[in-house]
Amino acid sequence: MSIIDLPSALTRALSLKNEDSLDAATIAAAEQLSKKEGLSLDAAVSVFGNDQLVELIGFLNDSMSCEQLSALCDPESYDAEQAREWEVTKDQYLLAHEIAVLSHRVAKQRDTTK
Repeated sequence: MSIIDLPSALTRALSLKNEDSLDAATIAAAEQLSKKEGLSLDAAVSVFGNDQLVELIGFLNDSMSCEQLSALCDPESYDAEQAREWEVTKDQYLLAHEIAVLSHRVAKQRDTTK
């Protein structure tokens, strides 16, 4: 079960040309969750309501490949210990993985269209 619609979030993130891939992914996910369009990065971050979640997204994006993240995105492989360490709920943990995957996909898509 996915928390966000990754294909439509990818389309939205790719339309945010002036944002880096992580920021575009964060904005696209927050817009889906809030059902609001045109969010700034600050507004997108506030949608999540947990600074630790935002830190976890950045950490995952920087430390894992898209393939690694995709494997861990599955609710079956939820790491309760890591979620506890980051002070996030199970849904927030899974969302962080999805946004990091989305960020990698945005970067890859942008690289192939250059």
